[in-house]
Amino acid sequence: FDRKRIPEILRSKQRWIERVVERMSAQQQLAGTDVAAAQPTQVSLQATGETWQVSYEPTTKTTLSLIEKPQHHLILRGNTDNMDYCKAALQQWVEHKAQKVLLPWLKTISREVKLPYKSAAIRKQKTIWGSCSIRQTISLNSKLLFLPEPIVQYVLVHELCHTVHLNHSPDFWALVGRHEPAYKALDASLRDARYLVPWWMEQ
Repeated sequence: FDRKRIPEILRSKQRWIERVVERMSAQQQLAGTDVAAAQPTQVSLQATGETWQVSYEPTTKTTLSLIEKPQHHLILRGNTDNMDYCKAALQQWVEHKAQKVLLPWLKTISREVKLPYKSAAIRKQKTIWGSCSIRQTISLNSKLLFLPEPIVQYVLVHELCHTVHLNHSPDFWALVGRHEPAYKALDASLRDARYLVPWWMEQ
């Protein structure tokens, strides 16, 4: 690719870039967190309404451990200069949190809407929020914890409806609409929801 064309492309897309940046900034301000922070000082889990404070305690150890304290406090202790270690520890903590929050949440909604499933698991999917297999196994992205509660609820309903219709046919959307009347607005919000996920959650 001719790198000399990059300035021209940026100029042609400038208005779109500015709109996206403004939208990202607005969403992140609502979330009360800076998703691009080099070393996050807090973790905002909008799905549960929790904000965890993060502190760093460097030691001479070459390893790193994450300690969960009362009153929503996380301590990263050890080789805190190694951001790969910090990233891995935070990701593991989020995945464990998702196990405790999202799976029971899915089970509760399943009972409410009377749409059973066979099994469920937490995944670190890169581009999708959830999926449902032909065997009615639902996979949920641990990053859902960073999204507002109504959007997460919609994703769970969406995947449960796939246990009946494993497609996006009119019948599928009609079923979604019966259980979540505001699904169109929520689905539209989901398109930009990735901006609420901090950088250290990316693989």
